[in-house]
Amino acid sequence: METLRRKRNDKKKLKEQIVETAMEAFTKLGIRCVRMDDIALSLSISKRTLYELFRDKENLLLEGLRMQQQQVNEAMIEVTTRTENVLEVIFAFYKRKLSELCNLNPQFFRDLRKYPKVLDYMREERKKYDSAILKYFNRGVEQGIFRPDINFDIINQAMVMQMDLLIYSDMLESYPLVEIYSEITLLHMRGITTRKGSEMVDAFLCQMKEKQFV
Repeated sequence: METLRRKRNDKKKLKEQIVETAMEAFTKLGIRCVRMDDIALSLSISKRTLYELFRDKENLLLEGLRMQQQQVNEAMIEVTTRTENVLEVIFAFYKRKLSELCNLNPQFFRDLRKYPKVLDYMREERKKYDSAILKYFNRGVEQGIFRPDINFDIINQAMVMQMDLLIYSDMLESYPLVEIYSEITLLHMRGITTRKGSEMVDAFLCQMKEKQFV
């Protein structure tokens, strides 16, 4: 029994190592440029072992995105336990996303077009959070941060379309990932915030700018 438990733990640890290694390579080089052979070689494991755990690259990528989503969920839960202010939660997510995009090869998004199961997973994940996000918007109205005359369902769908823009648009050939994400996000924030909310957005942006020059 103990031997079986140890084997399961070893297998789980190896899978986590493979996923972490693969996602680091995917985000740095793009998905297409990374072969399963490369991942096996970097971890000093056989291709057979790799394919026993992940049947193909799409399956491995899917596991990697699930792992990242879990990390985001845990981070957001931690933030919400520290503050009830809706904008502070959004700012925390915004900073995390900017950090991720700074280290992401734009080719990653272009390569996603070739993985339909991954795209389906991403769409389903977004649907799961629709009701939770709308609750945040409504809470922001109660806090005097967001305008009460906004159809937040439309705003939410528009913000969700950011991902489709990055995947299917050629805009990445002209502008950095961080700039595209930042401009679109801040446009939405300025459009839906009250004067109180706008002042908070401006203060946050000033703080971000100051840190860039420190």
